[in-house]
Amino acid sequence: MCYRNSDPKHNLLIRLGLFFLVIGALSLRLLPACPGLTPDLADGMSGLFYGLAIGCMLVGLRSRCRDAAIGDGGPR
Repeated sequence: MCYRNSDPKHNLLIRLGLFFLVIGALSLRLLPACPGLTPDLADGMSGLFYGLAIGCMLVGLRSRCRDAAIGDGGPR
């Protein structure tokens, strides 16, 4: 993992991913209690939040490390 100060855009993607991770974890607990939502729909929404979390964090980390490698003169 790259522990450098980087572009705020990358930090925003990682923070957004962590936000979706928390929402996904809370939705597992809160959505099944909502009337009118089937268990399948609640599970699908939780999966969507987890997928968004994984995607945002991977894109943020990859772009952060790529920018760090370009700034160092390329991969070694």
